[in-house]
Amino acid sequence: MHIQKNNHFLGVDIGSSFTKFVVIDAGHHVLFQKAIKTLNRDKHAKQNILDHIFSTFKIACTCATGYGREYFKNADLTKTEIYAASAGVTLSSPILKTIIDIGGEDIKILKSDANGQVLDFYMNTKCAAGTGTFITEIAKRAEIPLDKMSELAAQSDFEKELNSFCTVFAKTEIMQWIFSEVPVKDLAKGIYISIVNRIAKIRMDRTVPVFLIGGVAQFHPFIKNVMEDKFNVSVAIPQNPQMINAFGAAFLAKRHFEKSKRKLTINERIPR
Repeated sequence: MHIQKNNHFLGVDIGSSFTKFVVIDAGHHVLFQKAIKTLNRDKHAKQNILDHIFSTFKIACTCATGYGREYFKNADLTKTEIYAASAGVTLSSPILKTIIDIGGEDIKILKSDANGQVLDFYMNTKCAAGTGTFITEIAKRAEIPLDKMSELAAQSDFEKELNSFCTVFAKTEIMQWIFSEVPVKDLAKGIYISIVNRIAKIRMDRTVPVFLIGGVAQFHPFIKNVMEDKFNVSVAIPQNPQMINAFGAAFLAKRHFEKSKRKLTINERIPR
């Protein structure tokens, strides 16, 4: 395999549901990206991807983020998802903004300035309510195909939500809807409305542009429409929203490498 001459930078986002890999060059162009299930039956899947990355690209620095960042032994540095998300969105949108990150197990909302500095941060406190896991569990009980949920919800004028925060009780509630013969398109939209209403309980600044990222934004894009109706604001979903944190981590790896290089150069110039 031909090894590139130029330096490249790797960002790894180890989430509760998926692990994402992004390789960028010095100009922040994405050269490689891949997402696999974190709890993968193929025990060699992660190592095979890393072997491919390190044999194909000249990785000068690696940054890990996400729940499992501390367990990624190849990392030169680790950063929380907050800083990775801010960096990832800021690269394409260097403005004052609110970022909503809906992941597998939690919801994070942060305010970021034009330079990517995190000004404020909040997250949900009601276990997994309103997250990707919540959607998966409730949709499974309702027998709604996950890959069809957005398409189905877009056909609905339904306005009700699931009142239960607990996933277990919400499953019972969705069964009551099914017994009442609520159409599947309305079930789908009702689940999304429930998610957005939970997000609405978290403090956020809606006076600045709002960006939606994370796996839920990737696989359930209609939630953006529900969010816009609820918040009365325009919500933007960046390209490949599930990969944003890994992309941001790759940028943070590049910045760390450049700072270390400058520091080394300065130290070399200091007379001994």
